[in-house]
Amino acid sequence: MGYILFIFCLLLPVAGMVAGAADYQGTIRLGGTGGAHGLMTQVTAAFQKKHPEVRFLFSPSLGSTGGIKAALARALDLGLSARALTAEELRQGAVAVAYGRTPMMLVTSHKGVKMNFTLEQIASLYAGDLKSYADKTPIRLILRPLADSDTDFLLGLSPQVAAAFRKAQAREGMIVAVNDQDNAMAMEKIKGAMGWITLAQVLSEKVPVTPLTIGNIMPSLETMAAGAYPYYKSFSVVTGAKPTPLAQAFIGFLTSIEAREILLQNGLLAEDKRP
Repeated sequence: MGYILFIFCLLLPVAGMVAGAADYQGTIRLGGTGGAHGLMTQVTAAFQKKHPEVRFLFSPSLGSTGGIKAALARALDLGLSARALTAEELRQGAVAVAYGRTPMMLVTSHKGVKMNFTLEQIASLYAGDLKSYADKTPIRLILRPLADSDTDFLLGLSPQVAAAFRKAQAREGMIVAVNDQDNAMAMEKIKGAMGWITLAQVLSEKVPVTPLTIGNIMPSLETMAAGAYPYYKSFSVVTGAKPTPLAQAFIGFLTSIEAREILLQNGLLAEDKRP
């Protein structure tokens, strides 16, 4: 809608063009899932090159739920989400615009590792039956909080994986990364670390980890697009029922060809849907 309005303004006389330009002044407040932070900073930077009078204020990592709540409360103009809206959020007027999906990867920080997993072996990993790499280095699993979209993803893999994950949550001494940035830092710093992270975060934040194959399929945009690698997360921006014109303009840019190229370079396959 914002993009169409901008094109229409180009056809107006000079006075109309000045009024249209005023739509690109102000501040856009955004925040939510930390997994989208790195790539979103690149997209907002590209938007600012076209409209330098627009400012972006990023809130600290709030998680998808926090970003959605803040958007509904108008504390943010845009919530960044890595999950679908709930029925209650829809009832409150939340509107989500999906802008891409990215492979969700099981990765390790251990150098030179080549491991393949089945869902049954992933269940064994979380159950504590698979404890070390081939060189006997202990595997240090990085968990996420129960109320997290990464945990929702893991619980949805299979009933066996879900049961094993709950056992892991109950074991003493397990490492729990509170948000996506803590998760990436733990992956990088802890010897023998293993856990889940998206390709988009790995590329946009340059996280030095090694993806592992599942069912002998390497996670990539190509294998995900072909349906060979079925494990991924979808990212969306969320607004209340009446987003500001400036927020609408940015959403229009987010689904443009220019933004799609930025997303692609950062491991995100753009959705076909346009707002």
